[in-house]
Amino acid sequence: MKKHITRFESLARRLIEGSFARLLGGRLEAAEVAVHLARAIEEHKQDQRAPDIFQIYVHPADQAAILQQSPQLPQELAAYVLRLAQQADLLLADYPLVQLLADEELSRRQLRVTAVHSTVVDEASTQLYDQEAAADNVRAAVQAMDAFLILDGKKHVPLRRPIINLGRRTDNDIVLDSSAVSRRHAQIRWRYGRFVLYDLANKGSTLVNNAPVTECVLQTGDVITLSNVLLIYGEGRDKPQRPFADADDMENTALMPDGHQ
Repeated sequence: MKKHITRFESLARRLIEGSFARLLGGRLEAAEVAVHLARAIEEHKQDQRAPDIFQIYVHPADQAAILQQSPQLPQELAAYVLRLAQQADLLLADYPLVQLLADEELSRRQLRVTAVHSTVVDEASTQLYDQEAAADNVRAAVQAMDAFLILDGKKHVPLRRPIINLGRRTDNDIVLDSSAVSRRHAQIRWRYGRFVLYDLANKGSTLVNNAPVTECVLQTGDVITLSNVLLIYGEGRDKPQRPFADADDMENTALMPDGHQ
């Protein structure tokens, strides 16, 4: 299966070369768009039938800039999906529909792609509505918590997302400028009405109140040590509200980070 997907993605890259780089205006990598669409087709095909409805989610600023420069891009991508399906000997129930949509949870130049079959679009729409409602509830609970980190004893960093990645790489949500910190060192995730710290470095270099942890429910005043970087966790509310949904629901509707890989 893995080799087959690799060949499929290679075909996708070849098909999308040329004018697509110009249409995307440097906001997204043409090859990355090709691979995401190819994976969506491969993962959601049923027998020899490919999905025919695709949603490409990008940062709002990227969406606005791309559609202003190239309003025909969705139609061009639909034609590309048709060619890709034909060359892969896959059938389509209808001419492909491609939508370029905004997702404020994504960072600049990031994207995610969903795909469904038009024959089950009613069911998919209901599921999407339920997922979006759960995501809205998670965001509301996170905002009600009003949690934050104090970095270097002075910098206030609000935690406004249900999933926050920390590390040395520049695509982390919180970038830690220290060679001692791993590229993807830790993650703070909303779980069951609390923020939970997870160690991703696996080096024993993630500590809470001087004790090594692999995961830890954070409390106001906790001192987090990531190698040689100190952070203090705090909350703006004495009694945080219980969430309406769990971060796992949010993970099913989003992304990125690895917007973040």
